[in-house]
Amino acid sequence: MNCKEFSSVLDALARALDATGAFAARDQIKQFAKVFDAAPQSKVSNLAKCIASFPDSATTGSPNLGDIARLLSAFSDLFSKTAKSAVLTDLDIIQKLLRNRDSIEINALTKMVTDAPAPNRSVRRRSGSSLRDDLVIHYKDKLEASLGDEEKFTTVYNDLRADRAFGKPEIIALAKEMTGSGARTEDSALKKIWNRHRSLMVFKAKSRATGGRSAA
Repeated sequence: MNCKEFSSVLDALARALDATGAFAARDQIKQFAKVFDAAPQSKVSNLAKCIASFPDSATTGSPNLGDIARLLSAFSDLFSKTAKSAVLTDLDIIQKLLRNRDSIEINALTKMVTDAPAPNRSVRRRSGSSLRDDLVIHYKDKLEASLGDEEKFTTVYNDLRADRAFGKPEIIALAKEMTGSGARTEDSALKKIWNRHRSLMVFKAKSRATGGRSAA
């Protein structure tokens, strides 16, 4: 389901809360719906992944995402009896996200999604491709920040390999971004990414060895 459709589900919930006089809860749901209005054609699962990649330093306060999680949980029985399977699937995804980021203020999250920068233009979207630019940029930043650190780089490298949303198009685009050279297969792209890190590790090791001999 896309975010526009999910927003309509939240709108229906807000109307129900309004009818019962739960105005504070209504306003919280309406504010949360703005998150999905900011990316109406995106899939809910994709938006959730983007939000999960946001820094943990977001503004905390009240009302927060934990409050939304509790509201959705309170209506779980109703949803399970009346909602379509696609709605239930996305509700489950969103509730897990809310529980993991429960202290973030609703307004802060809305602003983060609304003000999110446009994808890096150096990563080009091919016609008809399902390339996830946001994930390419996310992993590029994390990998480049950990270059030369064996433990950190290996952790990020393993994370991207385990990420089901990060497929062959993304891996090839990432290799191009990090090394400046193209790759035709997923394996060759992964090898190029790893070799950039490995080359830096070898260089640093040689520099330390040379420095040690010079000191002697």
